[in-house]
Amino acid sequence: MWSPPQASASPKPPREGTGKRFFARYGVAIAAVAAVTAIRLALAPLLGEHSPFLIFTLAVMAAAWYGGLRAALFAMVLAAFSSTFFILRPQFELELSTEVVRAQLALFLFTGGGLSYLTDSLHRARNRAEAAERKMHASEEWLRVTLRSIGDGVIATDEVGLVCFMNPSAEKLTGWKAADAIGRPLHKVFHVVGEADREPMEDPVAKVLRDGSVVGLANHTLLVARDGREYPITDSGAPILDDAGRIRGVVLVFQDGTTEREAARRLAASEEEFREAFERAGVGEAQVDLATGRFLRVNHMLCEITGCTADELANMTFPELTHPDNRAADWARFQAIVRGECAMFDSDTRYVRKDGREIRVRVTATILRSEDGEPQRAMVVFQDVTERAEAEEALQQRKALLRAVTDATSDLIYAKDVAGRLTLANPSTLQLLGRTEEEAIGRRDVEFAPQAEQGRRIAELDRSVLSTGREVTDEEEFGPPGAVRTYLTTKAPLRDASGAVVGLVGVSRDITARKQSEDEVRRLAAELERRVDERTQALSEANAELEAFSYTIAHDLRAPVRNMHSLADALLEDYAEELPAEARDYTQRIVGAAVRMDNLIKDLLAYARLAREAIRLEPLDLGSVLTDVLGQMRPEIHERGAEVTVAWPLGRAVAHRTTLGQVVTNLLGNAIKFVQADKKPVAHVYAEDRGDRVRLWVEDNGIGVDPEHRERIFRVFERLHAQEAYPGTGIGLAIVRKGAERMGGSCGVEPNPAGGSRFWIELPKQEGV
Repeated sequence: MWSPPQASASPKPPREGTGKRFFARYGVAIAAVAAVTAIRLALAPLLGEHSPFLIFTLAVMAAAWYGGLRAALFAMVLAAFSSTFFILRPQFELELSTEVVRAQLALFLFTGGGLSYLTDSLHRARNRAEAAERKMHASEEWLRVTLRSIGDGVIATDEVGLVCFMNPSAEKLTGWKAADAIGRPLHKVFHVVGEADREPMEDPVAKVLRDGSVVGLANHTLLVARDGREYPITDSGAPILDDAGRIRGVVLVFQDGTTEREAARRLAASEEEFREAFERAGVGEAQVDLATGRFLRVNHMLCEITGCTADELANMTFPELTHPDNRAADWARFQAIVRGECAMFDSDTRYVRKDGREIRVRVTATILRSEDGEPQRAMVVFQDVTERAEAEEALQQRKALLRAVTDATSDLIYAKDVAGRLTLANPSTLQLLGRTEEEAIGRRDVEFAPQAEQGRRIAELDRSVLSTGREVTDEEEFGPPGAVRTYLTTKAPLRDASGAVVGLVGVSRDITARKQSEDEVRRLAAELERRVDERTQALSEANAELEAFSYTIAHDLRAPVRNMHSLADALLEDYAEELPAEARDYTQRIVGAAVRMDNLIKDLLAYARLAREAIRLEPLDLGSVLTDVLGQMRPEIHERGAEVTVAWPLGRAVAHRTTLGQVVTNLLGNAIKFVQADKKPVAHVYAEDRGDRVRLWVEDNGIGVDPEHRERIFRVFERLHAQEAYPGTGIGLAIVRKGAERMGGSCGVEPNPAGGSRFWIELPKQEGV
């Protein structure tokens, strides 16, 4: 990394811990003394003992030049010992034999010390000169590189405002090359206008020269480049002073504010997004003072949670919302995160709303710190978990209830993992296995089976559930020989959140007694079936006899009646004039009785046929059936002068055509027959949709039916009126009921609000209609 030269650069000789190493400096001194000693010894035959110390000044000067004053003094002492030991007599002894030698030694030491000091000083001076020169060159290079590489634009002018320097950043922003701009007035090159009014700004050079100090130039300014592009800039100017303090020019520093403006815009947008997120958060949020716990800022959700307004919360502290029983502990934990003892405050605690209602709140808090790590305030999040807490409590209660139920039931309730190991076993299960919960849980129940085949059957059902993932219900046997019990077992798969089978749960109920009862029931059922077969055979014989009896009635019984009717008619026809009036009356009565007897026999046969014959139901159009009935009854309707109306269409029903025709005929016949003598019979037929059934109504204006007789009239031989008033057999409505029932329907009667009765039959409706 490029850095400017040091402010002070006074070179000094290398010292311990700086420059050359300690051993290098003193090693040079020792080497120089050794070299001079060798030379002196070589010259000993020529010089003898004359000037024993003079040549050693060379070693002292070399040590001073390389290692400094201390190394020179060391070399000087070393040279004195070397000369005394190797050169002076007696050789190889440290002894100064004469006063002259001692004087020479003193002179050498004095001279050597002076030479050492002078040599060291000279060397220091030379180093200082070289360092100053290097510093000047380095400073110039550093200034050049700095000004060219600085990201800000730099323009320097002389004292009259002519440009004398521009760095590349200034060239880029102004659009001027330095070669073209130097010598031009600053306002030609550095053209700035107001961002709002587009007016030229004050000349920066004039402003700096006037104030004589560093000044910040106008804000909200635009630099208009040579090519017309515009840049929002921030700039400042400073005077260039000589050594005498006189202003020699101005240096102008400016930078492109586009990025800064964009960053400011993004920061403002980010702050707005934060405010929006803070206010619209689905949980309560607040900024809290660390020392007092006072609310500095709250959002609307916290107001809803606490029931307090933002102004009310601004005058409250964080602990005041906490339930008194939890306040001290929560505040102590909060202070722990302020002191940095833990990273986050997290608590499920109780709060008291403004209305006095107690709620459960989950509170989390983190410390917001400055760039240097100093805590500033806390961001606290509040979440109302009252419903969740209540749900968890309810879940625990349900678990306790489930445990109580499983413990109390006599059924075997258990759960297993995919390996067949028990993970749950209620007391009934443990009792059957003969194990404690600690002994059973984690082991396979097949291990406890008294018989191997029983264990294989249990394992087979387990594999079926675990492999297919389907519920299985089957019987299992468990117990030693002679005491085997039968259990009805239902096993269902247990799944995890992804739907994978992770085990099974089973419920087994002891059905040994029921199986024994079923065996008994089967025995009794077989006996009952035998008896039913016998009774069925007897009933078939009785039905055959009844068929024969019906045939007898239909032919043998009706034959005498027909003869009576025919002979009485012949008597009246052939001898009416000869018979007295009373005889004619008796004869007519015989004819009427014969007719009634024949009608009674026919109705009895019809009723019996409805009761015993098999009928086949099919979808029918009710309108078609009614049209046939009206065609057959047209003479009777005409004879009685009756009026019959129909509300078409009538819809479709599932019925037997012949039986339905007979039922409708009987209802219409009653409607036009049971009418007062002075009234015209009126009947109205319509249908009503009643979901999956259809109801056919026949209304009349007849004599009506009292409420106490509405059920009675549908019985066989039930008559409410004398034969002379309203003739009939008393079987017609019994046929209606029997026919409706055989077709899977029903019938009834209601009073007609307009007078008379409303008879109805209800039949299954054809599907899809």
